[in-house]
Amino acid sequence: MLEIQLTQDLVRKESITPNDAGCLKYIEDFLSERGFISEILTYGRVKNLWSVKRNSGPLLVFLGHVDVVPTGPVEQWEHNPFSGFDDGTFINGRGTGDMKGGIACFMSALSRVNVDELNYSVGFLITADEEGPSKDGTVKVVEELIKREEKIDYCLIGEPSTLEIVGDNIRIGRRGSINIELEIFGKQGHAAYPARVDNPIHKVVPFLDKLLSEVWDEGNEHFPPTSLQVTNITAGVGAHNVTPNNLNLKFNLRFSTQITAEEIQEKVSRFLTNEGIKHKVSFDVNAEPFYSEPKLFTQIVNKSIQDIQNFETTLSCSGGTSDGRFIAKTGCEIVELGPKFETIHKINEKIEKSELERLTDIYHQILLNLNEETNN
Repeated sequence: MLEIQLTQDLVRKESITPNDAGCLKYIEDFLSERGFISEILTYGRVKNLWSVKRNSGPLLVFLGHVDVVPTGPVEQWEHNPFSGFDDGTFINGRGTGDMKGGIACFMSALSRVNVDELNYSVGFLITADEEGPSKDGTVKVVEELIKREEKIDYCLIGEPSTLEIVGDNIRIGRRGSINIELEIFGKQGHAAYPARVDNPIHKVVPFLDKLLSEVWDEGNEHFPPTSLQVTNITAGVGAHNVTPNNLNLKFNLRFSTQITAEEIQEKVSRFLTNEGIKHKVSFDVNAEPFYSEPKLFTQIVNKSIQDIQNFETTLSCSGGTSDGRFIAKTGCEIVELGPKFETIHKINEKIEKSELERLTDIYHQILLNLNEETNN
């Protein structure tokens, strides 16, 4: 199967953010054989591929990334993480699920149709800056496309979305993310003289109680409620009899469209003020939430899944962040449909060969169904 070979070829390129390691050229060559016009848009250290096959009708863009997270201890992998090893059931390697497998499946699906005869245009926007800072990747390309007044109608994102069976879950939005770093000031001293110390650990306890018990919102039909996770606490010199001079706390909120980043910042600041805590706090909104109203393209994706898998998919806005938040600024309708996310970012990341085959079938059916719809 072509999708398996394409997945292996891409996985064998060690494209740890922001290095594309030749992946973009590989994809560009594949597309040029099918009449696509490509350009590499470079911002800082990041290369991005924008490639389009112009036909009449609307523009469908496949959005993805070839960069991967680091492997971790290579010796703990069952197979070389950049080998694309085929064990008969799985293709093994970093990026198989997130998201070189998804890219390979759409490329394979595209090879099954005559793109010259489609009633719509097809574009590829592939970056090497999704797993990293996401400052010079899709966000910059979208800014350029908006300047060019490029009209994108539909966007299919190959990010992992499947829960158990390919196509059982598609995403039409994502939660926002805000990182908060807090330093609480105290006064170091001997634990035997509590009147002469100001222990920041004691101060943070009631603040954390308020933080962790707060109901930020109830979510809505598609978004789960906003959630908070404390990710790091450090304090002290390591001795039993010395109180710390300060305490550093890190936490992250994944928030829905029911609340804004500004409202979160105001609430956290108010908690700190009410507790009378001397502090320094910084807020980093690294992703705003987005929601794509289900319309024609979502219906086509759902029908395509039904055609291939014989079940109706579930619409959701769960998971982490994605580059969908950037292309949403074009006003296009967005659907995220990809493989399972069970092993992504883990040691021994892998993807089932049968999963690649079935995802390709669904992508192919999307191309056919969209062609039929645009012919009406």
